[in-house]
Amino acid sequence: MDDLLPAVAHQNGGYIMRHQLNDIGYSDKAIRAALTQKRLVRVRHGTYVPVDLWTSLDDTGRHAIVVRSLLDKLGDVVVASHQSAAALHGLDLFDVPVHEVHLTRRDGLQGKKEAGVVFHTGHLEDDEVEMVDGCAVTSIERTVMETCTTVGIESGVVLASSALRRGQVEAGRLEELVEVHAAWPGMRRGRLAVRLSDARLESAGEARSFYMFWRHGVPAPSLQVEIRDERGSFVARTDFDWEDCSHVGEFDGLQKYGRLNSFTDDPGRQLSEEKIREDRVRATQRGVTRWIWVELFPDRAPATARRINVDRERSRTLYRRNRVVIPLV
Repeated sequence: MDDLLPAVAHQNGGYIMRHQLNDIGYSDKAIRAALTQKRLVRVRHGTYVPVDLWTSLDDTGRHAIVVRSLLDKLGDVVVASHQSAAALHGLDLFDVPVHEVHLTRRDGLQGKKEAGVVFHTGHLEDDEVEMVDGCAVTSIERTVMETCTTVGIESGVVLASSALRRGQVEAGRLEELVEVHAAWPGMRRGRLAVRLSDARLESAGEARSFYMFWRHGVPAPSLQVEIRDERGSFVARTDFDWEDCSHVGEFDGLQKYGRLNSFTDDPGRQLSEEKIREDRVRATQRGVTRWIWVELFPDRAPATARRINVDRERSRTLYRRNRVVIPLV
């Protein structure tokens, strides 16, 4: 029977209900045995997930499964909203609590919190609800706005930038919604998150870096700039560029050196490739600063920002002091 578990879970969106387990031959005793033997994990009362699937997911992926299961149980009187809708939309979530499921009621009943579920009230227009893989969720625009007003600014920048990067919403539209919903609680925080977000921030790490610049006094850089040598040949596309200092910045994410390293047969090869790339950038008379994920956390971000500013000024001294700029006419 165990070979049926992945298929049933996949069909549902990751979970299996108790009655479905009974239908494929699991008695309640067999379900308890599967839990004890760690073949199933119970995520809510009467809701189970195959252990292999559950352990393969991050917190956001697990949250999305729980959200889908609740929508299945509760029907069309609720829609997923806030960070729960963001998880189903596939948006980047950083430092966003996902221990509770957020649902917005459509039956006019009062909001409440119970058994790990936060029920919100609020009128939803028809165009503010859409279906994602068979689940009713708030529209991407409303999801971004609601979540940005209830989480920290940095988390909002990560979320909104991912929506912009995927082309799911336009920056101008988010700016409009900031004004439309100016009276919402938390909109001052949401407004800042929207204004700092940018489609050119290609990862959560880059979005967090951009927030760090704003928070700790690093001048705003240009984003995704192509570097070319004196012959006009392409050298690199950099995450961040401070042209006035002849300096670039690079966020080094897990995908470069960790488990997502494309050179799985030779983990050191990626480091070598990046070092060659950095040397080529430096050969164009530019300085380079690199930083990693942990250097963006509050206890280290101020020092990281200071290091970037020191490096920028060093590059200005080395590469800009005697540079002659001939204006094009």
